[in-house]
Parts: sequence; structure tokens; C-alpha cells
Amino acid sequence: MITFVENKNINKQKWDTCIDSSSNSSIFVYSWYLNIVSENWSALILNDYEAVFPIVSKSKYRISYLYQPFFTRYFGVYSPQIINEKTVNKFINSIPEKYKYIDICIHESNITKNIELENKNRKFQSLDLKFPYETIQNNYSENAKRNVKKALKASLKIEQGISPEKIVNLFKTTKGGDLEIFNAKDYTVLINLMNYCIKNNKGQSFAVYDGDILCAAAFFMFNNNTYTYLKSGLTDEGKAKGAMYFLMDYFINENSGNNYLLDFGGSSVESVAQFYKKFGAKDCVYLQIKKNKLPRLAKWIKKLKK
Repeated sequence: MITFVENKNINKQKWDTCIDSSSNSSIFVYSWYLNIVSENWSALILNDYEAVFPIVSKSKYRISYLYQPFFTRYFGVYSPQIINEKTVNKFINSIPEKYKYIDICIHESNITKNIELENKNRKFQSLDLKFPYETIQNNYSENAKRNVKKALKASLKIEQGISPEKIVNLFKTTKGGDLEIFNAKDYTVLINLMNYCIKNNKGQSFAVYDGDILCAAAFFMFNNNTYTYLKSGLTDEGKAKGAMYFLMDYFINENSGNNYLLDFGGSSVESVAQFYKKFGAKDCVYLQIKKNKLPRLAKWIKKLKK
């Protein structure tokens, strides 16, 4: 039986055991991660944590809805057992009726052709690091190879252990200003997430310096043999000197030859995806699902705001 369980009643130890033993385990759905990115997440749970499905909700104009929080890619069904389409549909159909609008993403192992849902393919990019560095580097694009050489010629230096605050500040002053989607609270969440990962040996930070000037920085999370690229910042000067190519190449060199995956965090935005593909990364496809059960008036208001 699938039951809706509020946050206060979730057994976090059993939850994390289920995630740990799942074939599709993901860092985004551990209880500690959800606690940081969402103050009051809840869940759908099959029997005694045989399978789980985290959900995060908000309420606006007294209408409750489900959404995908920042710094998570997807949720979906997680289980040590085989996850088939029937199981996925059972969980989706068990979402309480009080949630009148659903706009979430589900893990790439989750498949559904539910006709009541609006489905959209989304992508992220990943790179298998099990091969020797020379083998992986041979699959770089010519552009990536040139940019790494450019950075070496410019005598850029890499250091580990830059503070989360410096990474976030670099992001804010470069990319963040253009995106205009994050507020002060979101940046605090991001810093807290990075600090937790560092404290619990689940994350690493890297910085690229041009002399004494910080020109690029990035943060990677680690869980279950997967490194996940979380966030970065890059100055115009760093871009001109190939600093981010240099940083990525350094990270790949340090971790190649092991049974790891590098999850680039990824994007369905082609220009961003192309950057990752220059290192030999491949597309992985997952689903964004939507369901609109809003009252007719609310649908009309929502349409006007688009």
C-alpha cells in the first residue's frame, strides 16, 4: 500500500537505507539533502519503505501544488526492487488530490506514458571516468584541447578548498545576475548545501587563479560513485583564458581510471550541453511531468501570467 507521509512522520533512517540500496540511488533524494533544499518535504511510501517518492509542495492563493526545488534535478520512485512503468504510475496516481498542480521531474529510470500527464523529455550530460585519462582526453573536442592548452600557456593555477561563500559570490557576480531567478534565501540554501557536503566528505571545491585573481571556481558533490557538478562561477577574463576548461580537465585527470561517473548537472539548453559534450559527455534523458487540476478560473489566471 502506498501512503502519503508528512515530514514529521518519515523515518529518516529507513528512508536513507531505501535510497542507499536503490539501483537508481541519487544524491538529490537523501533525507539530509531534502532537509537542506526544502524545509518541509513529504513523501509517498510503499509499505515499510520498500519504495519511496519524495515530494515538495508550496501553496499560493490557497492552492497547493508540487514543484521541483532549486539544486535538485529530479525526484521520482526509488527502490531496491525493479521499477517498472506500472509502479511509477501507481505512485503518481497516489499523489493526494489536494495538490491541484504538478510540475516535477522524475529519475531517468522512471518511465510513464500516463495520458493524464503532460510529458517532456529533458537532458543532462554524464561522462564515464573508468577509462585512463589519456583515453578520455583523446575524446575531447579540438576546441576543448585548445582551451586547456591556452590555460596552461597563461600559467593558470588550480587550488582545492575554496570556501562555498566565494564560489557563490563568484556565481552571483557573473552568471547569477543574468539569470535573475535566485533570491537571497536560495543562495543561503546553496551555501548550506556546500558546507554540509564538505563537512561530511560529500563535496569538493576547486578554484582557478590567474596570479592572485580568482577567475573560475566550481563545486562537485560525491555519492555512490557519482560526482555531480553543482555550481560554478567564471569571470570574463577566465573565459578568455580557458579557465573552466582547465578546471574540468584537472578534475577529470584527478578522478579518471576509477569506477566513477561525472554527472555534469547538465542542461537541456543546447549551448550549455555542448560545453559538457566537448569533454566526451553523453546525453541522459529524464522526464518532466505536469498535471493541471486547477479550477477553471485559476487556469485562466495562470494563462494570463505567462
